[in-house]
Amino acid sequence: MHTAARCGRLRPTATLLLVLTLASLPSLAAFGQQGSAAEEKTAEQKVQELSEDLRARGADLEELKKTIEKHDDSATAPMMDKELSDRRARYRRDVSKLVTLVLTGEDAGATVADGRALAADLLEKDARSMREKLQALAAETLSAIPRSSRLIEYLDVNIDERKQLGLDVEADTAFIIKRLGIRADFVAGLLQNSKEEIDEIVARPGSDQDVEAQKELAALKGKRDALAKSQRSNVRLMDEYGLETANLKQGIITATGKLSQDILNKDVAAGLVEQWIANSTDWFRSNGTALIFQVLTFLLILVAFWFIARLGRGTVRRGLGRSKLHISSLAQDFFIKMTGRIIMLFGLLIAIAQLGIEIAPLLAGLGIAGLVIGFALQDTLSNFASGLMILVYRPFDVGDVIEAGGVMGKVDQMNLVSTMVLTFDNQLLVVPNQQIWGGVIRNVTHQDTRRVDMKFGIGYSDDIPKAEKVLADIVTSHEKVLKDPEPVIRLHELGDSSVNFVVRPWSKTDEYWDVYWDITREVKRRFDEEGISIPFPQRDVHIYREDAGDAASAGNEMQRSRTNSTAQTVVPGEDDEA
Repeated sequence: MHTAARCGRLRPTATLLLVLTLASLPSLAAFGQQGSAAEEKTAEQKVQELSEDLRARGADLEELKKTIEKHDDSATAPMMDKELSDRRARYRRDVSKLVTLVLTGEDAGATVADGRALAADLLEKDARSMREKLQALAAETLSAIPRSSRLIEYLDVNIDERKQLGLDVEADTAFIIKRLGIRADFVAGLLQNSKEEIDEIVARPGSDQDVEAQKELAALKGKRDALAKSQRSNVRLMDEYGLETANLKQGIITATGKLSQDILNKDVAAGLVEQWIANSTDWFRSNGTALIFQVLTFLLILVAFWFIARLGRGTVRRGLGRSKLHISSLAQDFFIKMTGRIIMLFGLLIAIAQLGIEIAPLLAGLGIAGLVIGFALQDTLSNFASGLMILVYRPFDVGDVIEAGGVMGKVDQMNLVSTMVLTFDNQLLVVPNQQIWGGVIRNVTHQDTRRVDMKFGIGYSDDIPKAEKVLADIVTSHEKVLKDPEPVIRLHELGDSSVNFVVRPWSKTDEYWDVYWDITREVKRRFDEEGISIPFPQRDVHIYREDAGDAASAGNEMQRSRTNSTAQTVVPGEDDEA
């Protein structure tokens, strides 16, 4: 009494919170007692305890429902409805548990008649309550769909449990079948409507850049997904009752655009194919003429720009050929090809615009794709950058003999990514431009003239002025040796086995090897005629013996050394001479 009086003086929100708390105490206490029950209890005891708990909690739910109805206001309604819904869900789970205990006890021969009667009564009352609520929601609305779905699922479970108890469920089965058909048709219409609204926003020009349009699109997609979830629940229940659901499954796939395992159903697959053919036929009848005209325009523009690109490449090629600028073959090839490609790119963009495709989003997408490709092709882009540097600074050209990137040979072909080098034994090497530009480049044939470096040795006993005069005659008399710069012939070094001259005539670059080979051959021939020796490497070996009596054997050993090696001179030591 005192508590009720105080509650009456409190604000409605505080009153309801207090009532909810007080109402939950008996059920919480009972739940705690149930949780601490021993496993050894008999089936009769378990059924009896759960039955008493359900009676008490049922009364609590009725009291809580009446309290909510009396103190319903906008501020507390969502909280109270959620609390009542949660308690009802727990209550229904315990009713299902009671049904299981009753059936298990009966199989074991236990006396659970009171529990059976209570379970049947509770199920009947719950079924009646759900039918009344579903009938109240007969005029389906979008907001009522989730609640209606839960009620139908609860009623389906209720019917199944009553079947297990042997109760008559024919009327409720007919009711749920009828209700499922109404809800499925209603949700199918909402799904189709949602799809049309989404398609309309997507097809609206500039919608992908409109913030408000994107928000509206996100809301519609959320609504569509919720409807699809509800429809899947309807289809699952209808399949349990043996109802036709192929059209509903087809509608879900069409509305969401997501394939599911339902596509394996031949009726669903056939329906989708038939629908696709019908839609394609209708679309082609409406847009076929315009589409054919757009495609022809697209192709004509591409062909026209192909001829323009070809003409542009020819113009650039002739212009570079007549130009007085010294441009490398790589640069010429680059400018010619880029002219054609740029013209074709403009033509492609214009042609795509004729198909009704927005160019700006396409360019933005290409930019993003280019960024991704750039990260994936870092090495290739590095080679490309090196090729551009070679193009600008021109360290070599096609036909030059170079030593770069660890190879030496004649440049056969060049592009912005790699350089093809043909070695002197006719092997083609493809060298990445990054390796060439990142190291030392030696262009052998870049200059018109080259110095031929040669070295010749004579014996220490030969006449030096005579040898120098012979070398000068050979060099100056050769027709391919240039007079300017003058050849250089000097005594260069006193080697281990010979006195060495350096001979450095100059020649044209393409006559380098002719001069080198001719002079080398002539030096050998003239030295032989003039009696000038070309010594081979020699080594003096000194053999020392401690025992003077072994001088004879040492002499024999020294003689064998002279005999076995023509490139070796053996000089006896002081002990041997003694």
